[in-house]
Amino acid sequence: MSAALHNIRRPNLATTTIRVGTSYASLDLWYVDLDVGADAPGCSRHWLSDDELGRAERFHSDLDRSRYVVGRIALRRVLADRLGCSPAAVRFSYGRNGKPLLEGARGHLEFNLAHSGGDAVIALTECAAVGVDIELLRPVPDAESLARLVFSDAERRELELARDPASAFLNGWTRKEAYVKALGLGLTAPLTDIIVSLSERAALLSTGLRGQSASNWRLLNVPHPRAVVAVALGPHLESAAPT
Repeated sequence: MSAALHNIRRPNLATTTIRVGTSYASLDLWYVDLDVGADAPGCSRHWLSDDELGRAERFHSDLDRSRYVVGRIALRRVLADRLGCSPAAVRFSYGRNGKPLLEGARGHLEFNLAHSGGDAVIALTECAAVGVDIELLRPVPDAESLARLVFSDAERRELELARDPASAFLNGWTRKEAYVKALGLGLTAPLTDIIVSLSERAALLSTGLRGQSASNWRLLNVPHPRAVVAVALGPHLESAAPT
């Protein structure tokens, strides 16, 4: 990436081909340090749309506002490099439940962005649905009560038997979030009907949706020095709807 921001780096699993159902999809990943500051070299606010600038202004915290701006600039740099255009020329559309997409679904390119604290991850693929989630590694003292809201009975039993309940909970949560984001369902997703593994081996066991087979989806763990990162890849389900 020419003139790349110094806060964007590639993880060990940077570019790979993943079997998804009966076909294959390429997956590109970037890690982003959001705490470089929105005024760092290479950060250009003029690349952002009026909508993005408006969202930035709605943050009450200067730190949260800066992290949002840096994340959006990084996303535009990554997408512009793939599309062969300027970062300012990237145009976004939104699905029925607010999933961001490239306007016109150019080349069936799909992306997803997630952040936790000062860390973000960007996932990019073609001809597949993609979702990504990141959660910083930390104690989860209320894991049991949260699990009752988002985990199935089988997942809660697995959580009870886990040697490291906090990591098991974060594994399950990020995998569900990545899958839901790939589908573009947002808050409408039946989280307790979606069943994933909580162990180190990522797996989607039940989609929770009619007409969706778990065999058509892949969940991946991505190594990160201080966070749990999950990626979901599946059938391309929704095209962009311009707003």
